[in-house]
Amino acid sequence: MKIMKIYFIIMVAVWLPWGIQCIFNISNITEIIGVSALNPNGATDIRVMYGGVQTGLGLMALIAFFKPSLGKYTLFSLAMLGSCMALTRSYGVVVDGSTSLFNLSVLAFESFTGISSGFLLTRDKLK
Repeated sequence: MKIMKIYFIIMVAVWLPWGIQCIFNISNITEIIGVSALNPNGATDIRVMYGGVQTGLGLMALIAFFKPSLGKYTLFSLAMLGSCMALTRSYGVVVDGSTSLFNLSVLAFESFTGISSGFLLTRDKLK
C-alpha cells in the first residue's frame, strides 16, 4: 500500500496545481498551446477542459490517498483518462506536426499516467 500512497502524492502534486492555475489564469495555458478564446464561452471551455479535468484528476488522487478503499477506482480513472489523453495527443502530434517541448513533455506524462495506473491496477493479479 505504501507505493500507492507515494503514487497518489505524485499524481496530486502534478495534476492539482496545474489544474487550479488553468482555472484561474487561462492565459498561462492559452499562451503555451497557442489558442485564444474568441468569446466568454471559449474562455469557460478552456477553464473546464484544462483546469477542471486536471483538478479533478488531482482531487481523485488526493481522496484516494486518504481513503485507500477508493484506490482501484482512482487508478482505473487515471488509466483511462491518461491513456485517452496520450492517444489523442499522439494523434495530434502526428497529423498536426505539433512536436513542441510542451506537447512532448505532456505526452510523456499522460503516457506515464495511463501505463503506470494500469499496471498498478493489475499488479495484484500478476502475483
